[in-house]
Amino acid sequence: MTLASGGRAPRRGPARRLGALLVIVAFAAAACLDAPQASVGPTPTREPEATPTVTTFELGSTVWYEGLLVHLDRATAQLGPRAGVVDVVVRLENPGPEESELNGAIRLATGGATIDAKESRIPPVPPDGVGGAVLTYELTGVSSVADGVLEIGDDPQHIATVPLVQPPEPVTFEPVQMDLAGTGTAGDLKLALHHGELRWDLPDWSQQLVAGLQALTLTYDASYLGSFAGGFAFTGDNVALRLPDGKVVGARRDGHSQSVELIGARKTKKNLFSRFEIPSGMTGRFNLLVKNGSNQVGIPFTIEG
Repeated sequence: MTLASGGRAPRRGPARRLGALLVIVAFAAAACLDAPQASVGPTPTREPEATPTVTTFELGSTVWYEGLLVHLDRATAQLGPRAGVVDVVVRLENPGPEESELNGAIRLATGGATIDAKESRIPPVPPDGVGGAVLTYELTGVSSVADGVLEIGDDPQHIATVPLVQPPEPVTFEPVQMDLAGTGTAGDLKLALHHGELRWDLPDWSQQLVAGLQALTLTYDASYLGSFAGGFAFTGDNVALRLPDGKVVGARRDGHSQSVELIGARKTKKNLFSRFEIPSGMTGRFNLLVKNGSNQVGIPFTIEG
């Protein structure tokens, strides 16, 4: 088109400007498509926790402690790589005439450490009754309890031990019964010895003896051979115990350890007893001394190792 002299070129309209803009956008989109795309890394998978190893130890042990029978039935260990627990099934049997409870603790010794139970108190047990509990021990960094030992009691008293795996043998303080025989007559008082019992506790006091002592109870029949109508007043002053080392000890003066009886003329009182404290583990030749005024005689007997 020929412009007239002095004329102006016509302006571009809006449609042309929009078209140019669309061309620029198209080139930019193509460039983005040609650029390398960033890769997305995989999400790490959490490693599953190791399944705890479960081991059951059939204990089947009974400990005589504080006048109670402590039955340790079984222990179950559930141990993981970092932590675990041991559950111990315990039953308490109370043969006594009064309610009683275990005062000594039950601990688990393993890997050089001694561990208290998470819940260590066992409820009191009624007379002639049985009570139970499950004691739980929490462990850290322990892969095995094959060396584990259950310890019953506290220093300075005797402490019973029950290993999860035997040997060694348990230390249960089971009372030792002894059939004894012998007679001794001092003046008009005669004693016939027929039984002995060794214990490491005092059932009537619900107590355990200290580690250096054990209790020896001797049972005998006492006869008054005289004719005095008032009879014979038999007390702890009429007996004593001579130890193998020559030391003489009297019966415990606690109100529970010595029979006190009035024996009629030419009569016999059966199954009287005296309880003595002697050193733990003492063996050899003992003498039950019968004492009546200036008269004294010994009834010998032996405790073997």
